[in-house]
Formats: sequence, C-alpha cells, structure tokens
Amino acid sequence: MKRATNLALAVGLVAAGLGAAATAPTWLAGPGGAAGAEWFDGRRPLVARIAGHDEALPPLASRCSNCHAGPGAVGGELNRATLAGLRPRRGGPPSRYDAARLCRLLREGIDPAHVMVPREMPRYTIDDEACAALWSHLSRA
Repeated sequence: MKRATNLALAVGLVAAGLGAAATAPTWLAGPGGAAGAEWFDGRRPLVARIAGHDEALPPLASRCSNCHAGPGAVGGELNRATLAGLRPRRGGPPSRYDAARLCRLLREGIDPAHVMVPREMPRYTIDDEACAALWSHLSRA
C-alpha cells in the first residue's frame, strides 16, 4: 500500500510539474543563481522522500518547480518577498525564512515558526552547498 501511495503521489507531482515548467518565471535563469536554478527546476536532481516512506521519489517528482513555480503555484511561489518577508504561516506566528531555516524545512519539514509542513512536501537529502545555492537563487528575485 505504501508503494502504491508513493507512486500515485509521484505521478501527480510530475503531472503538476509539467504545467509549471512551461510557466516558469524569468528569475529561474541568469548569472549568480545557475546552480540553485538547476536544483529548483530539476536539471540537477535532488534526492527526496515523502515523510514516513523509505523509498526515494523519482527525480521528476522531487523538483521544487513542480509546486513552487509561477503565480498559480499550488505550494506558493518562492521568491525573496514570499520567503524573507515577515508573514504568518499556516496559522502560526509571523516568521520569515533565511538560508538556515530553508535548509531545515527542506531536510526536516519544519518551517521557521516551528510548524511541521504537510507530508506531501518532500523531505530532501540536500548538502549545505546545494542548499546555499538554492537559497541564493530563490532570495535574489
């Protein structure tokens, strides 16, 4: 059952990502954020799992851009304003992201207000270098 649930979720994420990739914002490319952009849109795949599952997601299912690219992004668009701005999150107190908080969210699923994000948000195996590049890419727009 766990495998079937993983597969269904992965297929859904990939299908959602196909539309998101076509409407990616212009800040995905440009000098200074190339590595971060590649991790964001999946040209450099990240290893990710759904919380509570041991099996890694297929690379296409773990792209950040599947859920976080474009104005209609189902997981919310990620940029400097949405990450670093002080704002209430999921009913918690106002908080903001910085590089360390983004990395904690990606690895552990815990946001800056210490709220666990939904399990549909993959948990990533991401090193400090990749996380810093991703933060640099997202926070410069």
